[in-house]
Amino acid sequence: MLRRALLALPGLLMPAGAFAAPGPARFRVLRDGKEIGTHQVRLSGNAAKLSVQTVIALQVKLAGFTVFRLRHDITEEWANDRLQRLTSRHDRNGTVTEARAMAEGGALMAEGPEGAARLPANAAPLTWWNGANFARPLIRPLTGKLIPGAAIRSAVPGGGVQFTLNGEVEAVARFDAEGRWVALSTKGEDGSAIVYELIG
Repeated sequence: MLRRALLALPGLLMPAGAFAAPGPARFRVLRDGKEIGTHQVRLSGNAAKLSVQTVIALQVKLAGFTVFRLRHDITEEWANDRLQRLTSRHDRNGTVTEARAMAEGGALMAEGPEGAARLPANAAPLTWWNGANFARPLIRPLTGKLIPGAAIRSAVPGGGVQFTLNGEVEAVARFDAEGRWVALSTKGEDGSAIVYELIG
């Protein structure tokens, strides 16, 4: 029921190459104003060796029955501003999809449900926690493939910034003046409004 932007399911607004990591984030996910789950990001380590864990857990009920359930676990390992390893496990209503990527020489070697791909060494997964990653080629964790096009950056009141994605992924992610990820909005496959509300 949720648009692919959610299922792919950022950070300090610094250019790629000036890496710094923001703190953890936890969001309440709302569908047409009703809570359906959470999206959490946990970080450990430092810029030299950083681990990022993303957990998305969603459930939609109608008349007391669960009609949609999703769990997406993503792990990223970074070293000195380069993604070293990515693993993604996506469970939608019991159907599991896995993808992975690993740094090898001057590239990232990825493998997903549509096969293997050689990606640019500076590519980053679209996991939203680091705004600096929008300056890089973006990888859909669900597929292990690059997302066509680029994000549109624009200023927001209070010194923050937002990134708008249109195309294969459609969403708007907003960051505050300190570079912390504070909001996300998109649409469900049925046209419902999906909004992230920061809770920690």
